[in-house]
This record gives sequence, C-alpha cells and structure tokens, in this order.
Amino acid sequence: MFSFFVIFPGRPRQKTEHQTTNHQPTEPTILKQQILDIENLSKSYGKLEALKELDLSVERGQVFGLLGPNGSGKTTTLGIILGALHPNRGDFRWFGERLTEKSLKRIGAILEHPNFYPYLNAVDNLKIVARIRNSDVSDIDRVLRLTNLYDRRQHRYQTYSYGMKQRLAIAGALLGNPEVLILDEPTNGLDPLGIAEIRELIAGVAAEGTTIIMASHLLDEVQKICSHVAVLKQGRKLFAGSVDDVLNNTETILVGAESMEALEAALIEYPDYQSHKISSGFVEMKSNGVVRPAEINHFLFEKGIVCTHLSIRKKSLENYFLEITASNGGTNQAS
Repeated sequence: MFSFFVIFPGRPRQKTEHQTTNHQPTEPTILKQQILDIENLSKSYGKLEALKELDLSVERGQVFGLLGPNGSGKTTTLGIILGALHPNRGDFRWFGERLTEKSLKRIGAILEHPNFYPYLNAVDNLKIVARIRNSDVSDIDRVLRLTNLYDRRQHRYQTYSYGMKQRLAIAGALLGNPEVLILDEPTNGLDPLGIAEIRELIAGVAAEGTTIIMASHLLDEVQKICSHVAVLKQGRKLFAGSVDDVLNNTETILVGAESMEALEAALIEYPDYQSHKISSGFVEMKSNGVVRPAEINHFLFEKGIVCTHLSIRKKSLENYFLEITASNGGTNQAS
C-alpha cells in the first residue's frame, strides 16, 4: 500500500443560511445535503483487487467511519476520492461535481503519517502549510487553540509526542476552515490518553459543522466517534448506515421473575420477540428493534407477571462487525 501526508489548499468557508441564528425552516434540508457520492468504485494492483464495486454516500454534518481490518480498502478509497489514486472503474463526486481544484479547496485531509520539519516549531511549520493551502497565517492561532497545542506553539516539532504530532497534522488540515476533514487511522499508535484527546478533538470539530470522514480498524473508536459507518472487507462493502441503526438493530433484554416458566411463555408472545435463553438465573431475550423497559414491564404485568429484574443490553459495534464478517467468510488478516 502507500503512505503519505496530504495537505490541500483551503479557503474561508462561506457563511450559509443554517449558520445564522434565525433557525430557518430550511435547516434540515441543508444538513442532509450530499457531500460525497461514490458509485461502483473499483481498484486493482495487478491481480490484487483492493476495491470492488464500492457504492457509498456521505451527507453534510455526518462523522462517517470507514471500518475494516488492514487491507480492507479503506486507505485506497481515501486515496481515490482525494485524487491521489486512479480507479480502474467507477466514479465519485464531491458536492455534486467531479473532483476539481475548486472542490479540493473545500477539503482538509491527512493520509497515514504526518510529516513536518523536525527543527521548526508548530507556528513555523503551520506557516509553511498555510502558504501551501493559500490560507491566512492569522488562522494559525485558531487551529492551535482548537487542537490544544497553543501553549506548545514555540516548541520544536521533534520534541512533540506522537499524539501531539497527530494533533498538529489535524491543525494543518483545518487551516482555511474546510467543510470536510478526512482522517486515516487518526488514533493509530496512540496511548489511551492520546486516543481520548483525538476523540475529543474530532467531536469538537464535528460540533462546529464540519463533515468528517475517518478510516479506522478500531471498532470501539468508531462506535464512540462516528454517527455513520461503512464496514469494508477485502475491498467490498458489507454494511453502510447509521451507527445507531446498528446498535439498535437487535437488543438483548435480561428479565427476572419468580416463575421462570411463566416468564418464558409470556416473552415468547412479545411482538418483537426473536429468541431467548436462560443465563445466570435470568431470561435473556433478543428482540427485533428498539425495546423500552417500560413497555416490557407493562406487557408482562398485564399477563400477571411481576419483574424482579429488567435491564437492556445493547449490541456493540464490535459484535455486529464480527457477525457480518463471519457471515461473509471470516475476517481479514492484517497486511
């Protein structure tokens, strides 16, 4: 595969109607505007098919995660949509148009490893980035404060921890206030504190209205950070949709009562019942869709059963990932 650090020229974002304080009724339409549309995208390296007929769409304001093991096609996808790689087949559009210099000016991106001059401090390194991006150097203070590096702005890059280097790369990508931020494995190689800092940073950037596309093989981070996710395996898309849809697709309800036999018989009649088993003295029931504890309690009470225990256990993204990759032939090995 390939490894590089990408900086695209940015420009100040134009104020749009939904950014005013008037709360116009057109806001939902603006927020649902399609940012990226990928159709039938395929890429091969010799006999190796790195990407196979990928279809994907990202809407404004989403934090979209590309999830998959190493070698699943995540970085290849990012390389293609940024113009660094040419697909063998398929097409993609940014903001409803083919990739142009104009659309690239609306995107900030980091692919793989950040690289800066080790003997320069953060400010001087970002001045170089600003010139490349045609951005105003007055924006440097803003991005340094946003990435929590302002107090270390005069320190040389070579003195930074890996987490600080990653945050400086994000600061560089944010110069010019791009509408879209693309990150490839932003928490890779970081310790738990560094991961938490990057997670908080991404959440802060997203809260300001920036659309974020993030590739990662860390399921827990995607679940905590992303609003939407696409699961890739061996270049193919296995699933794409809302993270909440994944987590709410099937829930497990733990229910206890004095008579386990009566409880089992009643739960089988529940409208969203899928299956159940006995576990640790409770009935562990799986349901289709979202179930509210109050509804279960009311349903059982009407059948003369008083619950002694009632709790909901949501499916994790990790469980869902393992299920769909197993049903499609197992998981990839890291490459």
